Amino acid sequence: MKRTTLIGILSFVTLCGCNENKKAVGDNEFVLKGELEGIENESWIYLMLNEKIEDSTKIENGEFSMKGYIEHPKEYNLMVKNSQNYSRLWLESGEIMFQAKDGEFDAATISGSDSQKESEKLWKPIWEYRKKRDSLSKIVYNDEIKDSLKIIAKPELKKVMQNRLKIEREFIRNNPQSFVSASTLDLYSTSFSNKTVTELYNNFDENVKNSVYGKSIKRFLELYKNPQIGDPYIDFSMTNENDELVKLSDFDGKLILLDFWASWCRPCIEEYPALKKAYSSFKEDGFEIVSISQDQTKKRWLKSIEENELNWVNLWEEEGRKADPYLIYGISGIPDNFLIDKNGIIVARNLRGENLIQKVKEVLE
Repeated sequence: MKRTTLIGILSFVTLCGCNENKKAVGDNEFVLKGELEGIENESWIYLMLNEKIEDSTKIENGEFSMKGYIEHPKEYNLMVKNSQNYSRLWLESGEIMFQAKDGEFDAATISGSDSQKESEKLWKPIWEYRKKRDSLSKIVYNDEIKDSLKIIAKPELKKVMQNRLKIEREFIRNNPQSFVSASTLDLYSTSFSNKTVTELYNNFDENVKNSVYGKSIKRFLELYKNPQIGDPYIDFSMTNENDELVKLSDFDGKLILLDFWASWCRPCIEEYPALKKAYSSFKEDGFEIVSISQDQTKKRWLKSIEENELNWVNLWEEEGRKADPYLIYGISGIPDNFLIDKNGIIVARNLRGENLIQKVKEVLE
């Protein structure tokens, strides 16, 4: 992408007029213009897609501009360097305006994008459920809260999450022409039943099916197996720290803990002590941990392995949560794991803390 100069933008507006911007920009081009209050002059602002910087420019006198090619509407992240100013926005062909104040990027005004309007329509009722979810989560996951209160809060939290999924499912069903629908289904594909994902995907317009989101959903439907306790494991291959291809079947004959995690996941980090204890106690008895990271960057993944001394089998692919094993095993949240016995049968799932250690000991004995 190439920076658009202020002179170029002014000339553009003068020649074409404000109402002709979409036509003048081009069918597959966008111009993103920003007006920001309270941001230090010459601060850098980044346009990111899937945690990768797509474009960057300096903020000059409270304004910035970016220009680029886009084959269909996509959701990007916009953030100011060394600050908490961060926002998601949908870009599509045409001129799009982003207006926000320092510290209030989550309340930004974004105009010129029909997909942004669709996203805001979807998220408006979800915000209310998020407030309920956050308040209930503070009870369910707080060790200082009495168990009697947690017993009441847990089913309410589950109900809130189900209501949110219902809102999103109905939005997708009612908006089959929307790229926002495809993006949402892609994100929550493992949270819906395979039948529901198939029905919603088949209902999409052809151009939506051919988008990056549609292709990702199709790949999920092709790979998804969702094995249960009592089923044989599903084999796959990924690369390790040395870029060597490793198969799960390379460890046939061992008791395997197939572990799904990420370096940024706090509940995953809280499981490190139990994982280390189990591995050091039972690795000589034929126990192996095969960890699949959801990290988007190899650098972050490698740093976490080294700093936390995770000295078992570690595998990674750039796709992160869209890596083959995540889709095959239907992983909707992390941490998650499968315990696979020496005969290749799944004997337990989602073991935590002392329960993990006891189960490994029990199966080995």
